Amino acid sequence: MSCNSKSESNMTFDVIIDTDLGGDPDDIQSLFRAVHYSDILKIKGIVSTPCTQIEAHPWDTIPHVELISSWIKRIDVDHLRQNGYNDLMDEKTLLGLVTLGSEHPGLPALEKSSEGSQWIIKTARNYTKENPLWILVWGSITTTAQALYDAPDIADKIRIYYISSSNTLHDTASRDFIFDFMENKYAELWWIENGILPRGTHETFRGVYQSGLQEGEWAYTAFVDHNIRNHGSDHSGLFAEKCGDVFPVANWPKSSLKEGDSPSILYLTSSVIGNVGDVDDPTKESWGGQFRHYDEDKFPNHYIDLDLPAYECQWTIGKWRYDFLKDWKQRWDRYDSKE
Repeated sequence: MSCNSKSESNMTFDVIIDTDLGGDPDDIQSLFRAVHYSDILKIKGIVSTPCTQIEAHPWDTIPHVELISSWIKRIDVDHLRQNGYNDLMDEKTLLGLVTLGSEHPGLPALEKSSEGSQWIIKTARNYTKENPLWILVWGSITTTAQALYDAPDIADKIRIYYISSSNTLHDTASRDFIFDFMENKYAELWWIENGILPRGTHETFRGVYQSGLQEGEWAYTAFVDHNIRNHGSDHSGLFAEKCGDVFPVANWPKSSLKEGDSPSILYLTSSVIGNVGDVDDPTKESWGGQFRHYDEDKFPNHYIDLDLPAYECQWTIGKWRYDFLKDWKQRWDRYDSKE
């Protein structure tokens, strides 16, 4: 089993989020979703990984750990828990899980170990092939690669869902290290690579915002105004505004709900909420996309985008847009409703 519970309605998944939060605001959008779904995703770590877009994003001047922690406070998950949603993780626990990973892209090396890579190792060693730790990579795969470099023994204890494309371009060396690791040390590494190069040719993950239903409140440029603004709390006066009013929109597409990393979340929540998919088999349909083997005989657990045009790859997520956004809308309403 790849979950903590055999009852589908109670399935949970232990995850580490490896994020370059601080670049395009879509990582912040996905962090909101992860915390709102922490009844299903039991977060065991939130590790910062390097962002290479500092000049384009002024708030990259804020230390990554501090920035991640600030947005967790903004969410005010304890407000939701007080409304009766006690299965969500509490704020104190979440803040204690934020760690500093690699600060610069590049090939793993002995001297590049970080608090974050060591946290991945320490955590992963509590798991098994049958009960794995999921690592959701929302940026360059630098820190996760370093963890595998330092501790190859964790390879059979983890499953990686990696948003590739631009993230691979930001640190191609670390991505290639993962592939070489699989080729030379552990061919059974479990790895979804969503967005294989060349950039723009497939990019299944983009289906989360630019595919599927785009009418009315469900449009990627309208959802925030209709369903997030004027929602949330001010954390009992800690902040001047409700979190829904400061929820950031993406830089590109302009003013959008992008959530480019959220397919990794949707992949795990799909079978629990939507009764779609099988987390053990990425070749089946799911809210988080549908994939194919890269080379099943050689690498039985390495999955990549379908061998189809980009719009068809993205449709494997977009076709479920109403379903996963309807549930997201309902979760925002929890700020104002008691269970």
